[in-house]
Amino acid sequence: MDETARVPTLNHLFFRVLDRGEKARLLQWRDASGQIVEYSTWDFSRSVFAVYRYLKSCGLMAGDRVAIFSENRPEWHIVDFAVQLAGMIVVPIYPTLSSSQTQFLLDHSGCRAVFTSGRDRLELLRAKLPELSELRWVVSMDDLADGLLSLPALVAQAAGAGFSGQERQTCLSVRPDNVATIVYTSGTTARPKGVMLSHANLTFDLDRCLARLAFRTTEQALSVLPLAHVFERMLCYGYLSMDVAIAYGNPYDLKQLLALYHPQVMGCVPRMLEKIHETIHGVLSSLPAPICRTIRSLMDTMIEDARSGYKENPLRSRNSLVSRLAERIIVRRLHHRLGGIQYLVCGGAWLNPEIELFFRAVRFRVLQGYGMTETSPVITLNALGAERLGSVGHPLDGVEVSVSESGEIHTRGGHVMLGYYKDPGTTAAVLRNGWLATGDLGRIDEDGYLFVTGRAKETIVLSNGKKVYCPALEQAIERSRYIRKAFLVGHGRRFVAALIIPHAENVERAASEFGMPVSSLGNLLAMPCIAALMERDVHAQQSDWSQFEQVKKFSFITEEELANPDLVTPTQKVRRDRLEVRFARQIERMYVEEATAFATASGAPQQVT
Repeated sequence: MDETARVPTLNHLFFRVLDRGEKARLLQWRDASGQIVEYSTWDFSRSVFAVYRYLKSCGLMAGDRVAIFSENRPEWHIVDFAVQLAGMIVVPIYPTLSSSQTQFLLDHSGCRAVFTSGRDRLELLRAKLPELSELRWVVSMDDLADGLLSLPALVAQAAGAGFSGQERQTCLSVRPDNVATIVYTSGTTARPKGVMLSHANLTFDLDRCLARLAFRTTEQALSVLPLAHVFERMLCYGYLSMDVAIAYGNPYDLKQLLALYHPQVMGCVPRMLEKIHETIHGVLSSLPAPICRTIRSLMDTMIEDARSGYKENPLRSRNSLVSRLAERIIVRRLHHRLGGIQYLVCGGAWLNPEIELFFRAVRFRVLQGYGMTETSPVITLNALGAERLGSVGHPLDGVEVSVSESGEIHTRGGHVMLGYYKDPGTTAAVLRNGWLATGDLGRIDEDGYLFVTGRAKETIVLSNGKKVYCPALEQAIERSRYIRKAFLVGHGRRFVAALIIPHAENVERAASEFGMPVSSLGNLLAMPCIAALMERDVHAQQSDWSQFEQVKKFSFITEEELANPDLVTPTQKVRRDRLEVRFARQIERMYVEEATAFATASGAPQQVT
């Protein structure tokens, strides 16, 4: 029997892990003191049982909501499984949320208990307790020695205990159509909505994803994306199903984590791949010019070779000499620097095909998929060996996908949510006859591959009624070597403008080539020659676009300013409405002149300081 065959509930998945036998290192992480904490299968089982017994002793009932407010660590999954075994509902909360955001989620979901980590989050909860009438129990995952009940204390009290045959039978009697979790959307355009996902939703999606992701030889995974996001949570359920050990950590410590755990597989969002790509090119630029040119030339050849032979074999260069040189000079060293990772499962946002192609050219398996919280989360996924550049793959088996006349992606199947918690009106607006309107735009090619082209809400409607689709033009502008990110603005205005994050290293390199002295980035961008260079390059990247679509003015912002969690979601999606509020004065300055004065004599857009 295939060990990864479908289980009817997540409770069945838990007992499958136990029945498989003892694994000395099932879960691990490095705690705040730097010590490596490891859980064997027995440790994991004992800890889950302890939390399960505690929840039962509190008098909590089936269907009660229990929150997990923590960073990625083994205890996250310990609490997750214990809550579901007790027939209760898990409400994950991003550990980076503000006090008011956390209060909203706890209040809206009516959580009765919360498991949290760290003193800061504990103090936040204590301050909010008087305002949360439903919340009665707070348990710390850490032994903070301040009198508060802790998870380590619960486990110590349950030493040597385990699930009886009757308890196991009760846990496995949970119905597949019961709500397993309420996952709140990250809210890029409005307040968060509580997505109700059943056990059947999650196990349906898990089974189909496992059939598509056939990497059976991996032994170690790294979990760095927030477990409060259902994408990473589903990946970890998959690792447990495939008997793959999991190490947890923070994505900001990725370099150290890769060297410490040497994982073969990891979930990622496009921004993580972009940062690795930028770091590689930054290292190259620091090398002596002749060596830099040689390596860049090799890499360019590998990328073009991968592009031309993509459908045949995306991981094998057809130029044997280039292949041998690349293997020795680039591939081996790069894989060593990245801890020997082989598979990168990418989702959460649009992945630039050029970034995808780079990683494939240097022998990484990039598996891109598409989905959303409301679909448990995966809708489509590329299969190993059958990937298509720029595509998010075919629908999972048993999943239907269609594209409406307006270009919106719709989907139907066992992966679609039960609905939004306490919000039947919004549920009815997106769910009709079992079909979920995703709000995403896309197309399906002749071979059934889905290509996501963006969000319907990411379209600017100018004052003359003409529409400009933001992501596609932003991606075009970002092809400039001097631009890291571009964000279009102009809804209801007479023309399109942009907020731009410059590529600091390349701007400084250009200044050096002009013979300019080293200066701050802000000063360099104000220099006439650099300003003219930026204007010409923005104009060049959008030259194939209609005049009404082209950016007429732009202003600079810094990457550090986007570190504000109010501006980006935990999965690094920019909240456009909040971005426009935050930079309202800069945006307004770009619209103070009449439209006829926008372009310079060369036709290039103007930089506004």
